[in-house]
Amino acid sequence: MIPIDNGKRLGTVFSILSDAAMKQPSTQISSNRAYHFRTGRSWPAKWAFWQTETGTAAAPLHRASAKSVLQFRIDEGVRDGLARISGELIQRALARIECAGKNRAEDLHQVRVTIKRLRALLRLVRPVISEAFCDRENRRLKATADRLAFFRDTTVSRRTLAAVAGRVTEKRSQEAFDLVIARFVEHSPDPGAFRVHRERALRHAAASLVETKQSFENMLIPAEDWPALGPGLQQVYGRARNRMLRALTYQTPETFHDWRKQVKYLYYQLQLLEPVSPDRVETMVRRLRELEDRLGEDHDLAVLETLLCNGRDRYGGKRPMKCVIACLVGQSKKLRRETSTMGKELFREKPRKFVDKLGKRWTLWRGSTTSKSRMG
Repeated sequence: MIPIDNGKRLGTVFSILSDAAMKQPSTQISSNRAYHFRTGRSWPAKWAFWQTETGTAAAPLHRASAKSVLQFRIDEGVRDGLARISGELIQRALARIECAGKNRAEDLHQVRVTIKRLRALLRLVRPVISEAFCDRENRRLKATADRLAFFRDTTVSRRTLAAVAGRVTEKRSQEAFDLVIARFVEHSPDPGAFRVHRERALRHAAASLVETKQSFENMLIPAEDWPALGPGLQQVYGRARNRMLRALTYQTPETFHDWRKQVKYLYYQLQLLEPVSPDRVETMVRRLRELEDRLGEDHDLAVLETLLCNGRDRYGGKRPMKCVIACLVGQSKKLRRETSTMGKELFREKPRKFVDKLGKRWTLWRGSTTSKSRMG
């Protein structure tokens, strides 16, 4: 692996700002700030590499064109459904690794999303499958995700810094951001080495995903229908609810990040169940996505803050860093107020009540195909 240097090269800032506007809907970036970065500075030639790191994100898999990949079908068993869904997700990820797109950072991001979805599938059936099987597969997937994390953080930290800078209007703050961004560029890994090591990590991920595909195809689930899914869903919903209460109590980056992880698992699991109750489940999936987006932005701010604090002298010194970090903290507080309101509304129901309601709808949904077949 590349030695992890806390300084990570920024792409051309005005290009990043444009990309951040597309990727972060809640971010309002002023055009005059983008212009400010264009003027009065001679940027290193190696920035050209980072221009290729920004671009339009691929459409998320939860959209209509790919919904069927993520949903149980009324005429298949739970084990067959999980094997089909995991297999299709893995094939898509392998295709991205093999056939590099114009935006390699987005390819890597989608591979990491696939890994998170697979871990959510494991958690959905964890109470009814072999503990040894679950632990083994989860360890493999987590190790693969951790191997890719550095490359993801390199891109996201750069984009987050540029996005926050885009909101700044006061001259002194603009100058502080200019200095920090310039130092961010100077202390960064060589683009050539970054590209080589990223491809190596993606090839390792491909080999790991092939093993995971075979394991999921042979997974034994000694239960069927709702008894195979209800206990796992209740666990994840309950953990998401508990992590929310901890986050709102302690207000630390760690507790909010723990909450975010459980929200993501629940979000991915409920996508599988949308056909069971389209109106109710689709609404919750959409709201979980909005909550996770905000929790994700808060996490990115926390990662960037830690990165800058650990390299305070390297990135511009005490005074400009104090200004930049104050902006990060202010944005984080705003996001946490929003997530508090959203979370309390989403997790009003207790876990058992939430899962029992969905279980009844599952039974009706699965029973409808049986009734039709008898009538036929």
